[in-house]
Order: sequence, then structure tokens, then C-alpha cells
Amino acid sequence: MDDKKIFKILQHWFPELLERKIPKKKKRKDFEEFLGWLVAEKVANHLRAFLMKIDRHAFQENEIERSAIFQDHRLDAQHVQRTIRLRAQPIFAHYEKHKAIIGRYYNVQDQVFDIVFEEILTVLKMHGFELLLIYAEDYYWLAVPNQEHKIEKFCKYFNKQFHDEDICIEHYALFDCSRST
Repeated sequence: MDDKKIFKILQHWFPELLERKIPKKKKRKDFEEFLGWLVAEKVANHLRAFLMKIDRHAFQENEIERSAIFQDHRLDAQHVQRTIRLRAQPIFAHYEKHKAIIGRYYNVQDQVFDIVFEEILTVLKMHGFELLLIYAEDYYWLAVPNQEHKIEKFCKYFNKQFHDEDICIEHYALFDCSRST
């Protein structure tokens, strides 16, 4: 397999990455090297990145405001953050109220992460982008152009490349099923 393919696809999606040298062959299978290649840059007085990290313990720390896509398309990151907080509040309140019944093994954070990703994807879709999620020691998200064939190839190559490190990626999708309130 040509392990350069994921870097080439990213450069196709984001031409400013063409300025970055693709890591040497022996380092391309190292996820830390991949993260370093996609590291955020400081532009003016703010950070700008294509790959955003999300803190597993603090859903608010999702780096929406650093997203190059949100910045380039002037998407309202603060509005998305407010919507996430508003949607998450009742879930946390319900959990706190019924913690004794629900039990400590219930993972309320997973529900909240679904809200975070749903809200980000909803805004991205309105502007022709899709959402990829990377599951590593931390969670990462990546907004990419809505090019289904390229997304499938990227995910396939990515999963092959970082399989040995137990890191995977998925194309995040919204499910149209009714929710109970």
C-alpha cells in the first residue's frame, strides 16, 4: 500500500497543506507524526487547524473555533457551542437526578458527544462538508468536502495505515430515527 495516499487526499481537500512536506516513508505509519503534520497554525491572533481534538472529559473543549473550515466559511462557532450546551443541559440534569437508578456504569458523555457531533455536522452539511471522526487515545474530528468516493478511500487508507496503533476513523452520519423526550 502507498501510505502516502492519506496525505495526498488531505492536500487535495486543503491546498494550503501542499506547503507541508509529507513525512518520510518510515514515519508515515506513526499517528503522532500524522498529528504533527496536521498541527494547528497561528494565523493573526487565533489558531487555525484542519484536525480538531475533543477532550473526552469536557465536551465543550471541541475546538470548533479553531476549525479552518468554520473560519474560512465564517460559520458561527459560538452559536454551535450554545446549541450544544442547551441540548446537553437536560441530559446532565436528568442523569444527576436519577444517578442512583441509572447507575454509575451509564456513560452520559457518549450521549453528549453525539450532540456535539450532530450539531457540528448539521452546520457543515449546510456548506457542503462532511464530518470524519478519529478514535485514538483522544477523539479528533475533521471537516472534509462532501466527496463520497474520496471520503470512502480516505477512511479505508487511514484505517489500514493506523490499524497497528488501534486507531480508526469513521464517516459520521446522522440517523433519522425518532427520539423520545
